[in-house]
Amino acid sequence: MAERDISFRLFVYDRIDPTDASLDWLESKGVMITRGPALWQTVGRYSEDAIIAEASSHDAVMGASGARFTRRVIQALPQLRFISKFGIGVETIDIAAASERGVLVSNTADPLSIQAVAEHTLGFILGLRKNHLHWTAQYMQAGGWRPGYFSDVLVGSKVGLIGLGRIAREVVKRLAGWDVIIQAYDPYVTDPPPGVTMTDLPKLLAESDVVSLHAAPSGDNKHIINAAALSAMKPTAILINVGRAWLVDAAALRDALMNEQIAGAAVDVFDVEPPDPEDPLFKCHNAMFSPHAAAWTRSGLEHTGWNGARNLWAMMSGETCPHIVNPEAAANHSSRRVNL
Repeated sequence: MAERDISFRLFVYDRIDPTDASLDWLESKGVMITRGPALWQTVGRYSEDAIIAEASSHDAVMGASGARFTRRVIQALPQLRFISKFGIGVETIDIAAASERGVLVSNTADPLSIQAVAEHTLGFILGLRKNHLHWTAQYMQAGGWRPGYFSDVLVGSKVGLIGLGRIAREVVKRLAGWDVIIQAYDPYVTDPPPGVTMTDLPKLLAESDVVSLHAAPSGDNKHIINAAALSAMKPTAILINVGRAWLVDAAALRDALMNEQIAGAAVDVFDVEPPDPEDPLFKCHNAMFSPHAAAWTRSGLEHTGWNGARNLWAMMSGETCPHIVNPEAAANHSSRRVNL
């Protein structure tokens, strides 16, 4: 058994576990940790220069999306060998550059977080269809009652899912028994779950009463919901985005909502986070919002923190880690390990 390498240094640029117990666990194993800001207390974003300065001389980094590990950043951190990313998406990391430098990258696909996002999706759908935007305490206090507004039922509606990964499949499970028709567009899926019909994007947009976005960002789906796509939707349809801001042209969505080209939208993700409070999108009376909080549950964040810590320890110690997203990096990776 190799001698414990107590000089191994980790920079946690985003702390996600509200208990910090997962970091205490890593420290108990001899990892020297520099603890960055807590995501549940502050919102922080690192510039490239800032993350280079903070992560310099560290063997590993761990965090969510508060920093972008571009080719420049990775090349400026010659000691870096591991990136443990909280969350499924790794679009903030240049995977090709990491692999060339032998930097192993892992992500977390925490079941609780996946389920939380699926539940948030249903909450948005019901919030819009059941008119929760209008029937508020303020409306009632102003003397408002039912006239002038109507809610709607989901029964008989057609729900279109763009992207049919793990979160979308959890949405499908939750819609079972609701007497809805579910169709999906995903060019990478050939095995839809029971009750889902695969279709093309134009048909999905034209027919769906609810369009919900769950695709991972890729080179061919940036602004997949643009002015043309919004024009193709029913005027009675609603759009749900708990996926990525990358998927939606925000200006086109704002215009479509202001012109009542579609009935409504619910948005959890933004091009700039936190968004500008003066963004005209927030003035749209037919839109719901949440602050990138679809997966923001205490239990889910604890699980994600532990999964990220275990991923890192597995990579460091040479254990099998099924969540490495670039196994090809192993060919260029340093063999130095730490002892269990």
